Amino acid sequence: MSELNPRLVVPLSGKYELARTLSASFKSQRSLAGVAGWSFLAALISRGANLAALVICARILEQTQFGYVAIIQSTVGMFAPIAGMGLAMTTTKFMAEFRDSDPVRAGRILALCLCAAAVAGILLTIALILLAPTLASTGFASPGLSNQLIGASGLLVFGVIDAVQTGALTGFEAFPRIARLSVWNGLLSIPLTAWLAHSFGASGAIAGLTASVAGSCVMNWIALTGECRKWGIHPSLAGCSSERGMLLSFSLPSYLSGIVVAPVTWMNSVLLVRQLDGFSSMALFTAADRFRYLLIFVPLAVSRIAVPALSRYRSAGDSAGFQQAFRWNMGFGMVATIPPVLLCAALSPTLMGMFGASFRRGWPVLVILALSAIPTIINTQLGAALLSKGHAWARAAADLLLAAVFLLTAQLTVPRWNAAGLAASFAISYAVASIALWAALKTLEAPEGSHG
Repeated sequence: MSELNPRLVVPLSGKYELARTLSASFKSQRSLAGVAGWSFLAALISRGANLAALVICARILEQTQFGYVAIIQSTVGMFAPIAGMGLAMTTTKFMAEFRDSDPVRAGRILALCLCAAAVAGILLTIALILLAPTLASTGFASPGLSNQLIGASGLLVFGVIDAVQTGALTGFEAFPRIARLSVWNGLLSIPLTAWLAHSFGASGAIAGLTASVAGSCVMNWIALTGECRKWGIHPSLAGCSSERGMLLSFSLPSYLSGIVVAPVTWMNSVLLVRQLDGFSSMALFTAADRFRYLLIFVPLAVSRIAVPALSRYRSAGDSAGFQQAFRWNMGFGMVATIPPVLLCAALSPTLMGMFGASFRRGWPVLVILALSAIPTIINTQLGAALLSKGHAWARAAADLLLAAVFLLTAQLTVPRWNAAGLAASFAISYAVASIALWAALKTLEAPEGSHG
């Protein structure tokens, strides 16, 4: 038998070594992948139900009426982060860190966040009702939208509570429960929203969306009660004043992140609707943006587990596990985003036509927003890594930069290209913010690593 060629041994052994490395990586992240699968399913159902409801509304309503629904949702979205106070991310991070090691503190933080969300949601809902006439007349130049805006105020309080509840369930890593809740909510909300939109127009569509979020709050509460019982956590406000440091170091910067981005998003939306045929342009942008949500839902579903998973690795002092999970998350995000983005761009006229024949002309808006999904995912994943390391203020600074770039570029692009201009400014701002986050993570990770 001839002697084995030595030159073949090294490459072959290298291949085996690569295979062993990949196998070890898969095994070490197997639980993470399992959780990611449930998170993916939950996001798929939730996003699919939302898209289905909006497609039905767009086909039932006139394009301008659909534009009314879109700008009202955007207005509620401006108030939501102010009311939310960064509490959803707070519950995610600290439920993941303390559910095992300190259930008493976990219960205290959960009770504090839920109560704060309810109080802030109610106060901001009252503010929205009082400001509705001014927002409709001065902001939209459409005084007739005042009553519809007041009717949408329930979206705010229920939305804030729903976000904090979901944040807590995410911190418990209760993704199978979240997936089942998404199924039931979708089955109940789609026919209800369609019937109300058909019967009462734009006001009915808003009522259907509000009822959907309210139902989600009830189901989340039942699920959250079960998770607390499972982990031996008893929510209580006793001693909550001791959590002031947590609120200042984490909730406050998370809150500032929301309140700088959301008003800018609303102002840019108002800038769009005040252009010639503005509500129709807003309808085009909203329809295209629903597909962007679909493009990012897979990597975002996986990224939802990033903060609790990375927080656990950091809490345990497992730097190697942290880095491996971070690289896995980033790599998966790009693989899951780029091919669908290219396919969506290629099929953009057909996809926009799903909302109605008049929407097909908005295909360039969809192409731009589809491409923006790439920096959006990078932004989310880098931000999750910073938050899990405790660098919430660096995350807030990047969001401040994002808001500034978004506001400035929209002033230049929206008057020229309407919905396409708003899409372009959105893409540019997320790209700039992603670069800033990458630079911040590189700068801050060296000191973090030295702590082991």
